[in-house]
Parts: sequence; structure tokens; C-alpha cells
Amino acid sequence: MPVSAHILIIADHEEDTLKNHLVQCGYAATYCSYATFDASKMVTETHDLVLLIADGVALSQAELQSRFERLPCPVLIIGDNPLPEKIQSIPESYCTMELEKRIASLIRLQVMRREFFRRSETTGKYGLGAEEVSTPDLCLQEKKILLVGAQSDTLGTILLQLDARSKAHVCQTVEAAMVELQEKRFDAVIILGTGQGDVNLRLCNDIRADSKLFNLPVIFVLDYESNREAAYVHGASDIVVNPAEMDNLKARAALLIQQAEYRYSLQRLFKASKPLPLTDGPTGLYSYGFMRAHFETLLKDHLAEGKSLSVATLSISNLADLNGKHGYPAGDHVLRQVGNVVSHLVRGEDICCRYKSGQFVIVLPSTGLEDARIALNRVYGVSRMTEFSVPGLDTPVHAVVEMGLAEIEDGEALDDAIKRGNGTSLTPRDKLAATG
Repeated sequence: MPVSAHILIIADHEEDTLKNHLVQCGYAATYCSYATFDASKMVTETHDLVLLIADGVALSQAELQSRFERLPCPVLIIGDNPLPEKIQSIPESYCTMELEKRIASLIRLQVMRREFFRRSETTGKYGLGAEEVSTPDLCLQEKKILLVGAQSDTLGTILLQLDARSKAHVCQTVEAAMVELQEKRFDAVIILGTGQGDVNLRLCNDIRADSKLFNLPVIFVLDYESNREAAYVHGASDIVVNPAEMDNLKARAALLIQQAEYRYSLQRLFKASKPLPLTDGPTGLYSYGFMRAHFETLLKDHLAEGKSLSVATLSISNLADLNGKHGYPAGDHVLRQVGNVVSHLVRGEDICCRYKSGQFVIVLPSTGLEDARIALNRVYGVSRMTEFSVPGLDTPVHAVVEMGLAEIEDGEALDDAIKRGNGTSLTPRDKLAATG
């Protein structure tokens, strides 16, 4: 059965509860005792994450550096971490949502990295030279980080933890922070505490509700462990508890900023390739021809690794009516605007194209059905609720959007998966739920 990722759990005793939870989250989880772990044999290119349980294991910096730091996949430590600036960790008092978020972030970075190089290779077949590909800037130097809060002691500690060459800007109030975010581009936001009356939690909600900001990394620095789950529920990308976890701030910020950099690099790759014959004229998205060429590599990789690969369809069911009532130029304007919505709201690693007429296809690498639903809910909700302007019309027009979803089966062709995903053979449970 395909999975989202392969996780190796290393501990001094079998972790059945944790292993079962990871399986429920769509991962393949295997166990290895700490005593018998051999990095040269146990960890291969097929592992996406090593989960190291430090309980009962006396870890040292030297041992981490020799056995774990140079593994071909990321490491997440549960418990004490002697190398907080280089290796990710969460405390033993973690909440379930925190574990799931951190694992998903580490794995997603791997997925985005692989998709960037995979897509660069496909684009090269169309004539884009390697010198034209803009690789991600993964260093924290010169990154613009907005700090929101007025606690001077905590602000000072945060500034000491960040790279000295990071460009940190301080806003003491939520109102000023939102203005800064809307006027300038920041690479991340660090929010100090939940704020009086949960005002900082509401700021995070506002960021997630803004179509230009919702992908922005948001880190909460909390004074109380009891606020962990509330921060995640309100849209936090990650959290750090002060002072116990402040040594982890740099690594956690770097992880999120690196994800954003891969997203920007994938966007720049697409823009650089636009002069080539791989885009669809009316929508400005990738053409279906490019999707087919790229999908061959995607499918080969995912089948070899036993990874999930999902395909979604988004259809404008009233496009013919719009063309008949307002003319084909009006329909083309709606197509392009829906294409813009889709391209801006899908995740960086996802690839979208125009399929035919008023139908779009979105392919989600290393993503099972349930995670795909979560990733696509915003695309579906915004595209359903948006009214689109058309030149020559005094009032906006509404696109009736329908969406379907399918997970690729072994040996299945892309067109067959699209047919299943467009709703012609979906069961009620497989229908994508709208968020409104």
C-alpha cells in the first residue's frame, strides 16, 4: 500500500503506540533498537526521516555528529538534543499536533527538494539551460524576519538566537505588524506569546486568511507549554517554548524558511520557462503536454519508492454558459483568473495544468487522499467563493467549480486517474469536502 513517507524509529525499546500513530497518519514506520543501529546499513535513500527517541539513551554531541548528522535523510529527536542548532527535536512533553507538524515539515522539505530538481530536469528537455535555473537560497543570512511583541527580554534572546546577519524588524503591536506584512515581503514572522486576550492568535488567523500571506512561516515563542495546541489550531507553523527550547529557534526557523525558498524557486523556474512551449495560453499554467512528460518521471519515482501520488481535478462546469452568454473572450478571462487562483494556492511541490476546456489538473507528490483533501480545501473554497471580473461587464461573474480527487493506482495511466478524479466514478466518501 502506498504511503506518504518511510520513517525509521530508533529507540531502546519498541514504540508500538508511536508506530501505530504514524501508520494512521499515512506513513510506513519501522523500528530499530539503538544498540543495533548501523547508519551505513539501516538508513538508505528510501528512508525519509529518522525518528530518534532519546528517552533512556545518553546522547552526546560527538555521537550525534558521527552517527546521525550526516545521514541521507533528516533526523528528529524526541527528548534532549545536544545539537539543537543542527538537528531538529521536540521535547518529551510534546503535544500530538506538534509531533505531526514537525514530521510533516521535515518530510515536506524533502519532497519539495526532490520535486525542484525533478521539474528542473523536465524543463531542461524543453530547452531551459541549467544556468537559467535559480536554486534556492537556504541560508538564514539576509532573511527578513518580523518580530511581533513588546517583551524586551524575550526579544533580546530571540535576536541572539537568530543569525547575526538576519534582517530582523520589530513591531510592538498587532496592528502595526499587519500593516508591515501587507506592505513589505518578509521571510518569516516570530510572534511573542499569545497576546493579551489572544490577540496574537487572532493575528495568526488573519495571516492565514490573507491570500498573499497564508504561506508565510509563523513561529510562536510561548511562555507556557499549555498554549502549544492553541497556537497550532490558530495556524502556527511551529512553536518554541521560552526559555527551555530557545536553542531550537534557529533550526526551526531555518526549516520553514527553506520550505518557502523552494516554493519561490519552483515559481521562478516556471517564470523562466514561460518563453518555452510548455505553458497553456489561456490560463498561463503548465500545458497538459508538459504535465504528461513530467508525470512519467513522477510516477516512476513514486512507484519505485512505494509513495502515494494523488491527482485532483477542478472543473468550471458553467464555462459553456459563460461563453454563450458573454462570449468566448469572457470565458477566457475567467479561465485565466481561475488558473491564477489555483497556481497561487497550491503547495509549492504540487504541479497544476490546464487539461481541457474548463478543467484543470493538480498532481500532489507523496500525498495520500486525506492529506490531499486538506491541501486542496483552500483551493476549492476560494475558487468557489470568488467572483471574477470581465472587461465590458459591469458586474462580476461566478464560476461554478467542482472538484474531484483520486490516488494513483499501480499501473494506472494519468488519463485514467483524471477520469476517476473528475467525479465520474467517485464514491460519496471520495468527494472533496468544501470549506466555504
